Amino acid sequence: MLRIECEAVSGVMSATLTNVPAFPGERFVIGFPEAIGDAGAAVWYGGVTPDWEPRGAGRWRSSATVEGELSYEMDVVCATDFVDVRIQLKNLSERTWAQSLAFNCFNCSEAPSVRDYECVRHWVRANGQFRRLTEIPRQFGPRPALQLYSVEGQPPGRDIPFVANFESTPKIALEGWMAIVSRDGRRLVAAVSQPALCLFQNMEYSCIHSAPSFGRVEPGHTSHALTRIYFAETTIHAWYARMRRRQEPPGDK
Repeated sequence: MLRIECEAVSGVMSATLTNVPAFPGERFVIGFPEAIGDAGAAVWYGGVTPDWEPRGAGRWRSSATVEGELSYEMDVVCATDFVDVRIQLKNLSERTWAQSLAFNCFNCSEAPSVRDYECVRHWVRANGQFRRLTEIPRQFGPRPALQLYSVEGQPPGRDIPFVANFESTPKIALEGWMAIVSRDGRRLVAAVSQPALCLFQNMEYSCIHSAPSFGRVEPGHTSHALTRIYFAETTIHAWYARMRRRQEPPGDK
């Protein structure tokens, strides 16, 4: 059975996904995590120097420590039409993190059949209805090409410092996933987190984020979250039904 391939280099907070059966010859990049930690003082890309270790059978592990702030272990597990990324995050600081996240970037700019710089093939779901992202009101901030979205069941973006700092969150809450349908309409990619704290998209890179929440993390404590990236040969409605059936909540401790 074919399996998606992951390639990573130590020192870089990203990896490349190739050999994707639904998208032959195309390449995707995961900037996981682009930022991580306390939602009020996250450590950004470049502020961490992670190690990457191949573990066989389509698995990689990335780990890093920022002394006095955080450490994490991230397991990347590749299957035929999805990639699971499980992150274990530990609070090494002396303060309580009221909210915490991993800002996980899924970049489609190197996949010609998927990339969508105008968001006309981006899909979300709000109030029980599928919506094209272009149908969702935008709140224009300093960088008009990007937008963050509150997630149903989570605090609104204005109450999450990481999100509020962008000044780009409309007054609507979405489910915790975002998808891009291919140009031929027969395939899609999607990012889903359990649990998701916020969503993000950037027209400049055709990237989407479903940022997992680690919740409230006390000093010395560890929390877990999952992001799944789908590469499916199906419709948005059929994929959604499958995704809902397969969701498994990650454990926290």
